[in-house]
Amino acid sequence: MATIGLLWHGRSDDPSPLFRVLRRIPNALERITGVPGWAAATVGMSLFGLLVAGQGFYEDVSWHVALGRDKALFTAPHTAIIVGLGLIAGAAAFGIVFATLDGVDTKLRWGALRVPWSAALLGLLGVSAVGGFPLDDLWHAAYGIDVTMWSPTHMLMICGAAFTGAASWLVLREAGVPVRGRFWFRTLHVLAAWFTLQGLVAPLGEFAFGVPQFDQVFHPLLLGIAAGIALVAIRVVLGPGWALGIATVSFLLDATNALGGGGGLPAPPRAVGVYVGSALVVELVARVLGTARPLRFAVVSGVGIATVGMAVEWAWNTGAYQPWKAALVPEALLLGIPVAMAAAVLGLTLAGQRPARPVVLAATAVVLFGLAWPMHRPTGDVTAAVQIRPAGESRAAVTARLSPADAADGNRWFQVMSWQGGGLEATDLRETSPGRWVAEAPVAIGGNHKTVLRLHRGHQMMSVPIWLPADPEIGAAAIPAVDRTMAFQPETDYLLRETKPGAQWFAWVVYALLALVTTAWITGFGLVTARVSGQDARVGWRRRGFGREAPERLIAASSVPR
Repeated sequence: MATIGLLWHGRSDDPSPLFRVLRRIPNALERITGVPGWAAATVGMSLFGLLVAGQGFYEDVSWHVALGRDKALFTAPHTAIIVGLGLIAGAAAFGIVFATLDGVDTKLRWGALRVPWSAALLGLLGVSAVGGFPLDDLWHAAYGIDVTMWSPTHMLMICGAAFTGAASWLVLREAGVPVRGRFWFRTLHVLAAWFTLQGLVAPLGEFAFGVPQFDQVFHPLLLGIAAGIALVAIRVVLGPGWALGIATVSFLLDATNALGGGGGLPAPPRAVGVYVGSALVVELVARVLGTARPLRFAVVSGVGIATVGMAVEWAWNTGAYQPWKAALVPEALLLGIPVAMAAAVLGLTLAGQRPARPVVLAATAVVLFGLAWPMHRPTGDVTAAVQIRPAGESRAAVTARLSPADAADGNRWFQVMSWQGGGLEATDLRETSPGRWVAEAPVAIGGNHKTVLRLHRGHQMMSVPIWLPADPEIGAAAIPAVDRTMAFQPETDYLLRETKPGAQWFAWVVYALLALVTTAWITGFGLVTARVSGQDARVGWRRRGFGREAPERLIAASSVPR
């Protein structure tokens, strides 16, 4: 209430000293950038927060993959994550405060506060992500440590941050910031576009680090969604060449691991995608068909992304920790084509286009269905007779004879994976005779390494232990590296060894909360994209200024040849 009273007083003819001090921040940002002060502060702070959180995120995942559990909650990576997420939430708060201090004419108001729609959306993302941190601690206390990115509490934080780039881009549109006119106009648009693409591929981190615990079809599927949304929006907003340029820079940064600390991580990630093939497709479609009919442009681009674009991704991912194989093609196409088309339509809404509401709702439903379909991970009826033969210090040659003999035919991967012993090793098996498979290199069977035989066929994901050390902290005995014959078990029995049974009601509460927050995010993006498109986007400019051009002239000058 005191803050609201201060803001009300600040709008009077005799502003308070604190009001004048606070107002200097957006005024200075506006003088430097030419961008409305509230928008410049919001975008700058939110994207910096996303960068800090992303750096901490990659370091944290690398630590867990290579070394296992943390000894304390507030490790350096965890601290970076929470600080970055706090900056995202804080950016929304500052945007609202500065918009209020500056008397911006917003349609959404709450008492004395003038609330830009895009800042409200950014605040929802930031608060949700920050709230995931204490909830994650409660989750671990109830169910133990789940060393996976895709737990409900982890996804709350990851996705809350992942959509920050897109929300920041909407801030620029609501503020009426054109693409052309000043250096900072183009710069902020490019940064928001780049963070949009980077954020949308962040959930693929498990594939980047080589420890995916969900269906491999998510890899091409999420790449198609990211490319459909981000690259289509970039081409529409920034014009010719920018989608290709941003995709190329994104790939180079990922491939050189520049954002993840370079080669200094204990388990360096590998770029999950190239993006360049999809960007070329989008550029070609725009040049041949144009963008004057946006829906046609988006649909054709989506088809090209899911076919030609994914062919380029295929070539790159033949060298991945889990290489793409022919068994992945049918489902990647059947799911990928409609999902990429739908994502491209959603990219139009991010770019300020207005497809018919039924079209947008249908596109959203298709994307959600595509993400839900591969979630189920059953265990197949397969038995492995595993033979272990010494092959050096704490290493062994592994042979597996499967029953039935064709159990691994058409697999998506069949590997021995060793992790948390100081690094990651993923060793493929090759078939030497019907049903007999041999690891291509000796594998670790000592120290802190956790080594398992993993089979992924269709939607089935299962494993057999090779070697797991004793873990007194969780009361787990060692599983020795000896010959054994046993049925494949659910992967969670060994990959998530640190988990424990807990009260089922708490899990249902958390999943229900995640569903509720996800629904709020989708609704928020729908409402905000509808309200900041077209002429509604010009609410951010103050009519008094520092000698800059009128916003109408800048917007007119910013038209980009399509």
